[in-house]
Amino acid sequence: MSSTADIIATQVCIQARTPVFLWGGPGTGKTATLEQLAEALNEPLWTVILSIREPSDQGGLPQITENGVKLHPPRWAYELKKTKHGIVFWDEFNTAPPTTQSSALRVVHGGWAGDEKLPAATSHVAAGNPPEVSTGGYDLTSAIANRWVHINWPVDPNQWAEGMVAGFPAPPIARLRANWKEGIAAKQGVVASFIRRRGEHLYALPESATEQGRAWRSPRTWTMSAHLLAAAESAGHGPKSEAARVLVAGCVGEVGQNEFSKWYVNLDLRDPEEYLRNPLNTPLPKRQDQTMATLDSVAGAALDRGKKKAQRIERYYAAWKVLGRILKSQGDIAIPAARTLAVNMPPEVDRALPPEVEDILPLLEKANIDFSTAV
Repeated sequence: MSSTADIIATQVCIQARTPVFLWGGPGTGKTATLEQLAEALNEPLWTVILSIREPSDQGGLPQITENGVKLHPPRWAYELKKTKHGIVFWDEFNTAPPTTQSSALRVVHGGWAGDEKLPAATSHVAAGNPPEVSTGGYDLTSAIANRWVHINWPVDPNQWAEGMVAGFPAPPIARLRANWKEGIAAKQGVVASFIRRRGEHLYALPESATEQGRAWRSPRTWTMSAHLLAAAESAGHGPKSEAARVLVAGCVGEVGQNEFSKWYVNLDLRDPEEYLRNPLNTPLPKRQDQTMATLDSVAGAALDRGKKKAQRIERYYAAWKVLGRILKSQGDIAIPAARTLAVNMPPEVDRALPPEVEDILPLLEKANIDFSTAV
């Protein structure tokens, strides 16, 4: 059996509809655990053993119709469309030839099986054996690897021995809240704040082919990290949890995770929603790094496009009130977040800026922040 954190991280990915790749030797319980998770989460499960498939099995077989040639998808795709949700399990992924792996990529990340569009509520889980325990396997290409969350599936001897004696327990279930996506914007602001200060971590393609076939840092995987941090937190696993560590490492690799986690955990930030609810009275951070991260998370949350029109206007004005407090007391430290708010002004605001902006307009003009460039 794998660790609780690995199992929690896997089901967070499933519920967030983020493709996840499980790496572990044969016989380590990957398939059995996934079947249990699918049943507990009420998700139909289809297994595709990729190593015995041809590229056309994913890309679709040509079928002549009265309207021309149609690419006919596999049976599981039709069944998935009927249920409107479910998990596709791509077993033995890395023992399939690279051309077959690439054919699966369009299904996993394009959402198309042949000429059929899969439901949005489709989760993809892949499993593969590491090269050191598998013969005849292939390294994932960097392009394919960078589109998955990579989770190692180690075996705990003590946990397995206890299960053999007392029976293996059902895996713990951590359910995402229905509104978990509302936390994404704030987490994107935090990740952006980290990259502002540690820009060397935004993109780092490993040198070796083997390392390129696992998790590595790119704009795509940092975005995935922000989404999954929001998802995990909604299920009760915050940024200090082991499950959050597994998720971030699965996106950006161990080096990126270690640097980000040290920075993030030490910040001890308030929820940006506190500032948006009470922008004038919520206590401001003392340290500069906390202040800058707080401003980025507040700006990110304020610009959440998922909110209703009235909420977007109210939240945008609230963010400027927070920035106004910091601009007056600490000056330049708030300029990056101010530029983000100015350039991304919601159309609902219709350039009717809050009074707080007028008070700090000279500071903004000095920083070359021009509201006329807003989109």
